[in-house]
Amino acid sequence: MNTVEELCTLISSKITWGRGEEPQRLSPDTPLLEQGLLDSLSIMQIVAALDAQAGIVLPDTEIVAANFRSPQALWSVVENIRAGAAL
Repeated sequence: MNTVEELCTLISSKITWGRGEEPQRLSPDTPLLEQGLLDSLSIMQIVAALDAQAGIVLPDTEIVAANFRSPQALWSVVENIRAGAAL
């Protein structure tokens, strides 16, 4: 995973869209929690997918609502984790 757009695609794939509802294209600034797009299950699916698909392990301390309010907020966490791993 190299871009916030790729993260948007991953997040979109974990959202349970309503019956008959077309999946939306997410932007980095989409308010995920405000729009009710994420619940606890989808958050854990995103966390698991980040680990499985990109090798990014989110520490428990980073699995908080503030980090899932938008794709950009989560991307900032991912970049911080990568920067820390590079040290």
